[in-house]
Amino acid sequence: MARGESLKGLGVKYGATLRRRYSKIFFTLKKRRTCPMCGSTRFKREAIGIWKCNKCNYKIAGGAYDV
Repeated sequence: MARGESLKGLGVKYGATLRRRYSKIFFTLKKRRTCPMCGSTRFKREAIGIWKCNKCNYKIAGGAYDV
């Protein structure tokens, strides 16, 4: 995913600082992670603070945007 692709909805009226903050959080949230139990790359956020591996069904509580 290209950096500018996810920010198409944020226009000029929001300002550069807010777009920069949003892009940092967005790309931290969407990056690929490995499961601490099985090593699979199918480890994703299920809800705010809840992370789950879709392969081994391992769940862990973590941060809102990063484990």
